[in-house]
Amino acid sequence: MIIYSGTGNGYSATVNDENRLHVDAHTLSKFAAVSKEDSDAYSWTAISADVAAGVGGIHLVNTSSTKNLHIGKIFLWADVPTQFKIWSPATYTVPNGTSIVGLNLNRSSSSAAEATCTANETSNAFAAAQTLLTVRNNEATADEFGLSVDFDGALILGYHNAVAVELVADTAAFECTIFGYFHD
Repeated sequence: MIIYSGTGNGYSATVNDENRLHVDAHTLSKFAAVSKEDSDAYSWTAISADVAAGVGGIHLVNTSSTKNLHIGKIFLWADVPTQFKIWSPATYTVPNGTSIVGLNLNRSSSSAAEATCTANETSNAFAAAQTLLTVRNNEATADEFGLSVDFDGALILGYHNAVAVELVADTAAFECTIFGYFHD
């Protein structure tokens, strides 16, 4: 037996002798679906930044007035034992530091991220009351393994909202990647 779509497009499906439809289903995460369908998923990376204690390692601001920026994951690494304070400033202050350009994860797209990201950010002073999470690399010496924080898109930044990472220790090398996607 063959079942036709009824829309006139010629699509059909085959059923077996027990009248059961054969299907092949694929599930994409929201992150993957946005990257594939909308080309609106990005990564921002601070690479080998020399960050002084108390200076923002990375600061990401959503500059889209029409879409929210959903944070998926944050990967962290430092060359010394330290605490990473992931926080969200309560008010918008133009970030100052080394500019980071968002990389579109759909490599077939040339869409640019509607966000401002900086490393070694000095304009926004850390506020403990705005702390989302603190994590620590637990090695007694330089930590060769990075840390991963999974927000699964639940950390949502509206227009001029930000997420930032502050380091407690002075580092000669700090690396951080923030993955996020834009969605209405």
